[in-house]
Amino acid sequence: MVSRPSVSVAAPMQQRGIPNLSVAARSAFAERLGNLLPLFFSLLLISFIFWGPFQAPLLFAVLSTAFFAYWLLRSYSVAIACAIGLRRIAGWKRTDWQAKYIAHIARSGAPDRWHWPRHLVIIPNYKESEEGLARTIDSLAAQSVARQLVVVLAMEDREPGAREKAARLIARYPGVFADIFATFHPANLPGETPGKGSNEAWAAREAHLRLIERGRDDLLRYTVTSCDADAVFHPSHFAALNYLFLTARKPYRTFWQPTIFNSNNIWEIPAPLRIPDGLSGINRTSNLLIPGSVRFPTSCYSLSWQMLHEVDYWDEEVIPEDWHLYLKCAYSLGDDVNVEPLFLPLGNDCVLADGYWKTLKAHYAQSVRHAWGASDIPYAWRAAVHPASPLSWRRRLLLAGAVTKVHVLWAAQWYIVTLGIFLPSRFAAQFGAPLPGWWVRRYEVPGTGWHPEHFLDPSRWFRIGPEGVFEPTMWLNLPGILVALCLFPLLVMIAFELRTRGPRPVYVSRWTYLTGLLMWPLMAVITFFFASLPALHAQWKLASGRALVYRVAEKGGRAIATHTGSPVESESAEPVAVAGGN
Repeated sequence: MVSRPSVSVAAPMQQRGIPNLSVAARSAFAERLGNLLPLFFSLLLISFIFWGPFQAPLLFAVLSTAFFAYWLLRSYSVAIACAIGLRRIAGWKRTDWQAKYIAHIARSGAPDRWHWPRHLVIIPNYKESEEGLARTIDSLAAQSVARQLVVVLAMEDREPGAREKAARLIARYPGVFADIFATFHPANLPGETPGKGSNEAWAAREAHLRLIERGRDDLLRYTVTSCDADAVFHPSHFAALNYLFLTARKPYRTFWQPTIFNSNNIWEIPAPLRIPDGLSGINRTSNLLIPGSVRFPTSCYSLSWQMLHEVDYWDEEVIPEDWHLYLKCAYSLGDDVNVEPLFLPLGNDCVLADGYWKTLKAHYAQSVRHAWGASDIPYAWRAAVHPASPLSWRRRLLLAGAVTKVHVLWAAQWYIVTLGIFLPSRFAAQFGAPLPGWWVRRYEVPGTGWHPEHFLDPSRWFRIGPEGVFEPTMWLNLPGILVALCLFPLLVMIAFELRTRGPRPVYVSRWTYLTGLLMWPLMAVITFFFASLPALHAQWKLASGRALVYRVAEKGGRAIATHTGSPVESESAEPVAVAGGN
């Protein structure tokens, strides 16, 4: 039987004062109960729209108004933070990081250690195209500090031809990196779930044997970057990481998170998908800057090898490895664990399959996999009450609450925003729901009102006024006014999202570009099918005890099809075009 590589550790985690936080609950009943929590809270919020106006009208009015006030504040915060973030990205792209470091040591009197760090980049992959992997490695070869990089091709041994593919890729880059090698993760190891985390854990342990135990290198000089197989790094990414690692206040307790945009092939995916894929980068960038926002590492991120080694690497039975690893580090090592922004763009691929409807289906499946992060909710709360955790009670509750809020609102916020005003207003007007007068009172505001309940009656389609589908006057209650005020930041975010894509490629017709813009009025429909519904689907599977099968999303596009495989020159030196950054 194949076993995991054994890395030498100074002492077991418990002997070093680090609590061993079990992924699973102590009993099958407790595990099942914990896995019910995400769906329970989501359905409670959704159903509150239907029973709250009748059974708890004052509570419903207060909580719904508070939510829409939060929604308004959040909308403007995202727009402002994104504007600041894009300006910061532009500045970071112009920065000479080695010169900045020289200025730093001149001020501090510290010795020059610019060439001391090493950056271990793990690229987990399974059945990825050779040219797609070469594109990612090319972006690493284009780094100004490429000789300080150690690249690990984390292959799956069950993939036919994996060893031959790895050998061909390694042969493309002689002398480019400090080292480049492949690891081969065996299938069906006991206690493992196939996925990114289990592959990376195997690769990191193999790298430890090669570089630290046998090679006698210094673990303290290394960062580890968890890298998706479709990532395209900005040429200054690792120079910036070099600087941040050398100048950080607590480098061995820090995660570094770049600004990730699904930009590599966004022009080639179906128009409806450009909305969720495009806005994802806007939200990620904003979350790095919004005051009070709890930051989590996402998708591609870096941390010190020392910290990763202390917590015994990724948990092999967990699919959503990024947030989970951060929770594991924070609850095991204490309040010093933090996430710091790395304001350089990193381009990822959108899901792109062979065919329009196949792409939509594949995108839905990927959304379900991302929403499987709800499995971290019971883990976070178990860790929060663990008696041996060195994390302060404030941070324990903050992290567990943040994970819960994100995943519950992921499933429920569509219903709250879309139906949370319309349905209770109708309940009060037609069924006598005893909502407070200040909540149901309507105010005349500029705009066009609409009555979707009349769509079912064709005789009303062409009437103008309250009896028709549209009326020339808009009447809104207080929560409705709060939602209407969110229109401006939405328009700002749309403009920012279009700018982050860069100019329209020559192969994209004006009609294709126009259809993308025409999709924005359908945003409510699109986000239901590709955000809320997949989240509920994942939470339902989790609650029912059905495991998620990790399936690699189909990606790629023109950039890979035309890739030359040059070991130094990447196809695009600028993976993401941002405001003021060209």
